[in-house]
Amino acid sequence: MDRVDNCFPTLLMKPQQVSIDKLKKGLETWFSSDKYTALRARLLAIEFLRLLKRRVSYSKLSEITGISQSVLCRYVRGSIVPSFSQAINILATLALSINIDGVIRRFLEREQSTVLDLSRLLRDPYLIRILSFSLLARLVGKRVDKILVGSPGVLPLATAISLELGTDIVLAKRGMKYPSVSYYEEVVVRSMRDVESIYVDKDLISRRDHVVILTDVVITGKTLKALLNIVGKAHAYVADIITVVAIGSEWRKRVSRNIMYLSYLEKAFF
Repeated sequence: MDRVDNCFPTLLMKPQQVSIDKLKKGLETWFSSDKYTALRARLLAIEFLRLLKRRVSYSKLSEITGISQSVLCRYVRGSIVPSFSQAINILATLALSINIDGVIRRFLEREQSTVLDLSRLLRDPYLIRILSFSLLARLVGKRVDKILVGSPGVLPLATAISLELGTDIVLAKRGMKYPSVSYYEEVVVRSMRDVESIYVDKDLISRRDHVVILTDVVITGKTLKALLNIVGKAHAYVADIITVVAIGSEWRKRVSRNIMYLSYLEKAFF
């Protein structure tokens, strides 16, 4: 069991019923479009339980969900499948029960690194699945056509989300460009000696697209502002902005839109 796994067991909490009921309404609408989607919700509930059961006891899961340990055991073993309403209850409750902010903070504290590097955190398959469940719950009810990835480090997370939503991934590029390809391009000036071009193929985003921007860290907001400008040049719609970690408040000077961050730090640990 590594450092990431050790963060989870003590960071599960019983969410407020008001929040659960609100999320359940959104999930019910989202998953009730057809029989396949409804069945998918029932199977996702089992998958979520199996995922948490690797690190959490049945007694703790029972305390959080309000479902008896014996029934939870049968769900996890695959002996029975929860009803649609029970599955929605499980998904809503578990999605809200994990203190993602606390998990990320603990990981960063234990790393004790002089550089803020989320690559090890974001390549852990257990955490990626947990984060994807949490973000799916937050994106419920929103139209998402493309996920614009601002950093290769969040590609595993973007992939997990895109598989559930059925969306395409668009990676913002740096470095070499092909002369025969048209791009939306933005220049990010970090300092006199640090100037970076960020670009996206023009045929990957259209004016019909609802785009979620996904990044790993936002500090100054310069890169995020460039990504927003690229979406603007494509005349696409920004459905949401998600960052794993937001640090400080300097980024607010450049990005006036609301950002969904999984963890917020007043300042970096290094």
